[in-house]
Amino acid sequence: MTTATSQQLTREQAVEMANEILRLEAALKTMKDQLKRFVEENGELVVGDTVWKFQESISWDFESNKIKDFMKSLIIDGYTTNPYELVSFSKAKLDKLGLEEQYLTNFAKKKVTARFVNRKA
Repeated sequence: MTTATSQQLTREQAVEMANEILRLEAALKTMKDQLKRFVEENGELVVGDTVWKFQESISWDFESNKIKDFMKSLIIDGYTTNPYELVSFSKAKLDKLGLEEQYLTNFAKKKVTARFVNRKA
């Protein structure tokens, strides 16, 4: 594969590069799946200064009827004076409500970021 480091890519080079990235990502996914199975069966794997292992991730699911009490408690117990700054709403959850953008602008500032991604056409 031809890569240009300081010159602008031609369309042909860009297509070739994109195809190579897709191939490498697919190979990487397969390799990670195989390594994951190995670690599941055999335990963590140390390779040089890298450890492949399963790391616990913790999150908390609050019962909807207890959120208000939790936020009050944070103030009373001196953890914060503004528990609302802890609250965030994911785009997916807001989308489920079917809210219009204009409605949301009454309550929040829109933040737009551009991520470099590939998607099926």
